[in-house]
Amino acid sequence: MKHPACYIILFVVVLLASCGADRDSVRLLQQADSLLNVRPDSMKAVLGTWVDSIGHCPERVRMYYNLLRVKADDKAYVTHTSDSLILSIVRYYREQRDKTHLPEALYYAGRTYSDLKDAPRALEYYQRAIDVMEHEELTDYNLLSRIYSQMGTLFFYQELYDELPDVLRKAYQCDLILKDSANLVFDLRDIGRSFAAVERQDSADWYYRRAIAMAQQIKNDVLRNMLYREFAGFCIKLGKYAEAYEMLQIGRTTIDSLGLPPFYANMARYYYCTNRLDSAAYYYEKELASNSLLHKAGAYESLANIAHRQGNDAKAWSLLQQHVLYKDSLQNIIRTETMNKIDALYNYKKYEQENKELKSKELQRKFLLFLSLSLTLIVLLLGGVLWQKYKRKEQEMLLRQEKLKRMQREQYQFSQSQLAANKKKIEELVTQLYDAKKSNNLLQQNLLQAQKDLLEKENLQIKAAQTFRESSLMSLQQTNVWKKLHRLGEENEATKLTEVDWEELTKAIHVVYPQFVQRLNELCSLSPTEFQVCLLIKLDIPLVRIADIVCRSKQGISSLRERLYKKFVGKKGRPKDCDDFIRNL
Repeated sequence: MKHPACYIILFVVVLLASCGADRDSVRLLQQADSLLNVRPDSMKAVLGTWVDSIGHCPERVRMYYNLLRVKADDKAYVTHTSDSLILSIVRYYREQRDKTHLPEALYYAGRTYSDLKDAPRALEYYQRAIDVMEHEELTDYNLLSRIYSQMGTLFFYQELYDELPDVLRKAYQCDLILKDSANLVFDLRDIGRSFAAVERQDSADWYYRRAIAMAQQIKNDVLRNMLYREFAGFCIKLGKYAEAYEMLQIGRTTIDSLGLPPFYANMARYYYCTNRLDSAAYYYEKELASNSLLHKAGAYESLANIAHRQGNDAKAWSLLQQHVLYKDSLQNIIRTETMNKIDALYNYKKYEQENKELKSKELQRKFLLFLSLSLTLIVLLLGGVLWQKYKRKEQEMLLRQEKLKRMQREQYQFSQSQLAANKKKIEELVTQLYDAKKSNNLLQQNLLQAQKDLLEKENLQIKAAQTFRESSLMSLQQTNVWKKLHRLGEENEATKLTEVDWEELTKAIHVVYPQFVQRLNELCSLSPTEFQVCLLIKLDIPLVRIADIVCRSKQGISSLRERLYKKFVGKKGRPKDCDDFIRNL
């Protein structure tokens, strides 16, 4: 179009004079629609001047006008802040069964929700637009290209890479039919990005190079240089430093303010990887001027690494603190739960659409559906009861396992294994301390010495606890109840213990193993006989004598030990497993 400004002026004059003529208004709006692709900012202003007069036009004219307003905002990069207008447009065209405008209205509903950061609903409306076009057999490849491209953008930034290659290839096929060279370059680049994201380096390399070749073919230096700068970062990751540097030098000739931060980052990474730290630090400092938290966090981390490699640990620590601050800010912004839900919601919406298509067959199987619902209700009621029972047992199991893990951690802290592990760590620290003294690194010496002192102190506590336990056990062996247990067994006398004996035995065990009784009670409730058997197993009393003391058969004691193990651990085990568990508790 050679004179778009003239057409715009003519459009305003004629449109204001033709609100009463329905067909003329629609025709002029169609002309305005075509002008939007050429001069979106100008047409946005023109449409804004007609807002007071639109109320006198028929509803279909008003709705078409509203759709053009939304379209103008989108093409002028105005962020959509509300979905109320576009939803009213979608509702109107759906009710009117307008297959011409409904797909485009659904597309801009998707664009609106994309701006509102509601990716699931954006994907839902994009898919609805595709479904309408397939159902009506529409062949608007320009709209399809935009839909698939926008879906690819959402999938990429939400890190949902499984669906990504398919939609990007569909966008590429549409642009291939349209012979849109510029969009084909972007499609190839996006496919390359998708492969790079999943570490398919060969495929990514091929698509990036193909995109660069096409940009050179259409003689678009700005587009080619943008690709050079992005591809250079990819080459740096692969260790192709010479090729990356050459691309960065060409790519810097045409660069805008938005392209500077990634350019600085790539230059810095190139110099860092080639061990030219001063040049790398120069570009990382320039990257800090960016408003991007991601660039700032990465630059501070890299500068900290450079300072550390140069022996300036104080500066490295200061830079690392800045990196942590920006990284924490990034982590607060990222909402990983939304990422995980997008794919599920998207699949759910597709499933919902498939269900709608099956509704036409429901009349033929009403009786079967009624019977299925009745059976389902019964199954659900029974399943609900079983599920509640299962969940209750599962919660009890999880609680028991958590208690066991806590007990094992506490036990390990005072075990011989912990003592040996600490000794090994101390030996390593001694070696590191020697190296630190050799390099005259006072700060490192103090840190290592403090760690060594802490481990040695912990070992002393472990040894003290073990010594106390051994002496307590010796004291236990001198008690009357201990002597009575062993004397009764040796002299083949009646081995029944009185209530006073059991109380004395419980107190004596508590002295040697202060938390043993408490932990038994935490794990589960025990009957008096079960508790007594646990005490006797802890003292290594022979099983035959245990059976005599609690007046049970040997087989009865074996069964009781199996039940105890299942109570403690939540799964079946052998009697010996119960013995080992109690002795190690």
